[in-house]
Amino acid sequence: MKISKQVMARVKELIDLIGADDVQEVEIERKFFGRGRIRVVRATEQVPIVQTLAAPAPAEAREPQAEDDGRYHTLRSPMVGMFYQSPSPDAPPYVTEGDEVTRGQTLCIIEAMKIMNEIESDVDGRVVRVLVDNASPVEYNTPLFLIEPQP
Repeated sequence: MKISKQVMARVKELIDLIGADDVQEVEIERKFFGRGRIRVVRATEQVPIVQTLAAPAPAEAREPQAEDDGRYHTLRSPMVGMFYQSPSPDAPPYVTEGDEVTRGQTLCIIEAMKIMNEIESDVDGRVVRVLVDNASPVEYNTPLFLIEPQP
């Protein structure tokens, strides 16, 4: 692919802004009629992510114990995905054990196919137990929360 002097000048300008030693990747995308984009990725000191060939095993959800005698409502996963207790890694969890919740309140997120799905409470009550660890894979119908419904 032949790159014009104009594009090369833009790339050099971007690299100079970041610093040549900090550049990890440069991507040039050309489109019709001279349009396109230039993407420059800065190197970070993060540990590289290693992709494994085997899929992770679904989380071993802690089943509600027999002592509840049917008093508690079990909120189950409506889909397969990754369970997250907060909207971002540095944000506090939506709910913790002991919190009062209302119908329609977001309790967690399940990421499925790169889509973040907010999972809402279907009852008013108090969260008795969070049954899945954060950032764990879940299957369809996996118990997520144990909620004591309000009368």
